[in-house]
Amino acid sequence: MNLLTLDKLSFSHPDTPLLQNISLSLSEGEAVGILGCNGAGKTTLFDLICNVRKPSQGNIINVSKCQLYLTQVLTPPPLLKMGEAYELITQLNSTSAPSHHQALARLCQWSPALSKRYANLSEKKASTCSYGEIRSFITLTLLLMGGDLIILDEPTAGIDPEFRHYIWLGIKNACADGASVLVSSHHTEEIVTNCHRFYMLAHQRIEPFGNGEAFLTRYSAKSYDEAFINAAM
Repeated sequence: MNLLTLDKLSFSHPDTPLLQNISLSLSEGEAVGILGCNGAGKTTLFDLICNVRKPSQGNIINVSKCQLYLTQVLTPPPLLKMGEAYELITQLNSTSAPSHHQALARLCQWSPALSKRYANLSEKKASTCSYGEIRSFITLTLLLMGGDLIILDEPTAGIDPEFRHYIWLGIKNACADGASVLVSSHHTEEIVTNCHRFYMLAHQRIEPFGNGEAFLTRYSAKSYDEAFINAAM
């Protein structure tokens, strides 16, 4: 069953076309990636899905019951500990989110090392956390909240390899529990490797790919990065 369907979606701002005839779908338990260079329209696309912006034309069918959206700009109150930020996020966005203690227990099932790192971050004030720590913590928080549609706008941007690994581990586990995840990135390798399938957004349009080999063939490339560059040219 499709949780999300976009049918010939277009958007202009104000008179300049940014997205044209965008069609995509997302099924239950599926991780779908969106590749695109800076300014391609990935964030605009996510804003349309989340009703932050209105499309110029086309239809959005979204039957999710609990939608969660990680934006690019994250500014937790600087004097709050990250554990307190967890409570704030869950109270504002879900009526059935796990307690902080339950979240740590679930993380321990994913990875004991991750649970320990998350617990340590929980005790730090937001003002003392790096950008990567804040982004990692909030991304993992959303993946723990039990949403059925989770939209992540470049969750691994500015993230070190350790937490990048943990974020993808969280995405896989959330999908295994039935969530659908739509995730954007500049990192072609991580999208191709970790997503069930993906789309390339370039020149206002989107193209679907079932695997990395099809991506390489379509753009006559020997590497995923070369395919990305060729698509964006």
